[in-house]
Amino acid sequence: MLLSSANEAIAHMENEAELLQSLCALTVQHTNIRLAWIGRPDDRGAFKSLAAAGAVDYLEDICISVSAESPDGQGPVGQSWRDQQPVYNASFTKNPHMHPWVQRAQAFGMGANASLPIYRGGKLWAVLAVYRGEERIFDADLQKILEDLAKDVGYGLDRLDILRKEREANAFNEVLLNVQTSGINVMRYPERIIERINARMLEMFEAASMEDVVGHPLREFFSGEETYAWVSAAAQTVLKEGHGTLRDVPYRRMDGGIIYMDLSGQRLDEPDGVERILWTCVDVTERHQLMDELAQQALFDMLTGLPNRRALDAELEKAMVRADRYKYLLGVVMIDLDGFKGINDTYGHAAGDLVLQRVGQHLREGVRRTDFVARLGGDEFVLLLEDCTSIEEINIAMEKIGGVVRQPIDLHNGNKAVVDLSAGMSIYPTDDINNPDTLLRYADQALYNCKSHKTDRLHFWTLYGKPVSLRLNAVQKLLRNGELLVHYQPVLDTHSHQIVGVEALARLRDEDGRILYPGEFLPLITAEDTTDLSRMVLIRALADLAGLDVLGWSLWVSFNVAQESVDDRYVRCLAGVVEASGIDSSRITLEILGGSDFLERNAALSILHDIKDLGIRLALDDVGSAYFSLLRLKVLPIDEIKLDQGFIRSLEERPQDLYFIASIRDLAFGMGVDLVVEGVETDDILDAISVMGIRLLQGYAIARPMPVAQLREFLVQHPSYHRQHPTSLLGLYAKQVSDQGALKKVILDNPLLINSDELAEASRCAMDEHMRRLGLAENSLLFGLHWEVHRAIASLLKAPVIGDWETVKQTQKAFEGGLLEAFQKTKR
Repeated sequence: MLLSSANEAIAHMENEAELLQSLCALTVQHTNIRLAWIGRPDDRGAFKSLAAAGAVDYLEDICISVSAESPDGQGPVGQSWRDQQPVYNASFTKNPHMHPWVQRAQAFGMGANASLPIYRGGKLWAVLAVYRGEERIFDADLQKILEDLAKDVGYGLDRLDILRKEREANAFNEVLLNVQTSGINVMRYPERIIERINARMLEMFEAASMEDVVGHPLREFFSGEETYAWVSAAAQTVLKEGHGTLRDVPYRRMDGGIIYMDLSGQRLDEPDGVERILWTCVDVTERHQLMDELAQQALFDMLTGLPNRRALDAELEKAMVRADRYKYLLGVVMIDLDGFKGINDTYGHAAGDLVLQRVGQHLREGVRRTDFVARLGGDEFVLLLEDCTSIEEINIAMEKIGGVVRQPIDLHNGNKAVVDLSAGMSIYPTDDINNPDTLLRYADQALYNCKSHKTDRLHFWTLYGKPVSLRLNAVQKLLRNGELLVHYQPVLDTHSHQIVGVEALARLRDEDGRILYPGEFLPLITAEDTTDLSRMVLIRALADLAGLDVLGWSLWVSFNVAQESVDDRYVRCLAGVVEASGIDSSRITLEILGGSDFLERNAALSILHDIKDLGIRLALDDVGSAYFSLLRLKVLPIDEIKLDQGFIRSLEERPQDLYFIASIRDLAFGMGVDLVVEGVETDDILDAISVMGIRLLQGYAIARPMPVAQLREFLVQHPSYHRQHPTSLLGLYAKQVSDQGALKKVILDNPLLINSDELAEASRCAMDEHMRRLGLAENSLLFGLHWEVHRAIASLLKAPVIGDWETVKQTQKAFEGGLLEAFQKTKR
């Protein structure tokens, strides 16, 4: 947009100061540039601003020199003037040459700047300086835009010089027939016969002799009736008023070429009474060509020659009007090239430009004459497919377009480049589209959706409002072919010593009968597939739950749902599934990942409450595995916390994690929600977690996930989990961790409740009994350390004032260390 707007200003403005000021203002308006100014040095070599826009106060009393010897000449402006090359400064603070201006730059929020030479009449005339707020911001694309802009400023100045010279020549010709620079001819009316011409006019017509022109009618020198009528009407004005002018009149030369002239006519009042006009003709072909080039730049992409965004906007409005008038469909297609960046990186920008030119050419060849092709910029193109009767017809056209774009492109170095494409499409007319911007925005959104499925889409294009058509991979085919298996892992209640629930876990069976686990197949399915999967798991689980009810086992079931699936539609789906199953919704627990972004959104609260209204329980899964806000946790309507099994499986290697587990236990208790600990894989871990009073456990030490038939057999066997804890040294350690916190709280809150004399007798402690039951020798170090703990606490209680807990803490740590050492010896 910057270059198009700049070219439009250059094409229309004729005042030099206004033009320079307008170009600076456009630079600031269409980019993130904070300051743009154009300046040139005075007689002392100090730069003076000719025009500026943006943060112009930055330039107040600034010192910038052309001298390489002066610190004020070391910046991009001075260096660009001396070297006659663009100079880019990536950072004011990190470039030592920028020292004279660092404080000024910081005060105005300038991070980087650049300077580019401006040429006028082929000679260095001024510099264009621009300033950005960010550092290291001048990438290759921005550099090219700025360099093109500097060139355009020079073109605009050259155009003004041409106009000024023409005005001066015309003024002189009004007084004196300047046969050196202007053509002169005398025309007789009403016959419109050329009576006299000067030598310059002869040159302008490319005529070999006077006889080729004199005596010939004016009509011979025009290529069209419209121009002839225009000049004839102007002649009547001159004959009536005595004078008149015309600009940019196309004449046909003797060789068939076209020359453009500005005409100034003066009526000749001669004694013979014949009407004549003396025409002074100035050759303005060069100006006309320059104006054509600027007009081309305003509406066309200079690299590919295709219409640009400005031309697209104008054409799209007309195309919509035609679609309404003739009752056909208009397809707006936004195309983005896939693999283009790799060509730029591998072969360079020149090769990239060639590819863009060839793709533009192929697109023109691949569409009908009634269709429209434009380049938006970068590697993005837009097609307007008109006069279409159906979506199928547009799809056929898209297949052809894909074929022409994918043609190999020969590069200058002998290599071949191949690009693919992604496209988004919107259709007019439709109910919700009534303006061109909406059509383009919808096409862009469809393009974005299409690009997100480059690896699994059926077509390279997508229609707005429709899902991307995808190829089914092997996993998706298994899902659709009914190869889903649901396995159930029992959950133990340590208080009742019974299996009270199960977690439903998805599995897939491949063609060879191999069981696939979620880690293998979830990355290969879409968010929509994941939603369908959780729905199918729930339907199967509720049916199996009903079957278990018949056999006398009333269990609850939990199942996992991906955060992407949880929305209003899913709530309606849940309601339908639960109602159809006949299972009481209070026996269903929906698990959502605890650290998911979904739970941080305000919209999640409403959806979770809707699920709760169905009577379904909510659980946070894998708590502790990722960041999660406790402030957020307290407002979520949850019933259960599932501790991440990563903390549990490693307990035998890191028993100290029991402190964290105790904290989560206390948090769940304080919130009034259930705590489920999964990952209970060994008997020692089962013992430790049971000792800590956590009620609901899940893991291999209880049972592995199993099909429903195996689950029925498992329940028939009535496995016994009733045992006296602790049963292991890890359980002893867990008891010490659990008990010491409770004891400390009682002592600090109300020490009178504790009998210090009884507490001093460690043999009365249940820990002493457990150590004996587990077969530890009474003369072992552990018994001594246990006695030290009791003596330290008793001494603390007998003191007049409860003092520092540090001594007790040290004895407890020593005892815990002894327990851990003894436990680790059993694992060697």
